[in-house]
Amino acid sequence: MNMVARVLVGIMALFFGAMGAGFWLNLETQAATFGLQGAVEASNLIGRVSVRADFGSFFLTIGILCGYAVWKRSGSAAVGAALLFGIALLGRLVSVALDGPAPGGTPPMVIEAVSVAILLWARSVWTKA
Repeated sequence: MNMVARVLVGIMALFFGAMGAGFWLNLETQAATFGLQGAVEASNLIGRVSVRADFGSFFLTIGILCGYAVWKRSGSAAVGAALLFGIALLGRLVSVALDGPAPGGTPPMVIEAVSVAILLWARSVWTKA
């Protein structure tokens, strides 16, 4: 189980770290994936800065926490990444309650919920190791 946890969280570290780097280095493409095209138009410099900083830092932080969690089998780092995903999921649920469901809004919620589950499961495995 320990190895499965390390592989899953390691994949998450690479995937989410790359996603965060994408917001820094390939802003337009990455923003389009999230429906943020207007926020990163060339004339909207504050939008570009905000999306690059906020989305980039969010995903890079998750990637770093997942990487550290794998390297040290750190339950605390796994919980930190799970907390970030959980709060993001909560924000989506608030949006659904206030604005109604968005087209295409379910897959990100599933990814966040599954990520929380994997990270909390990994924490429990590493605590017993």
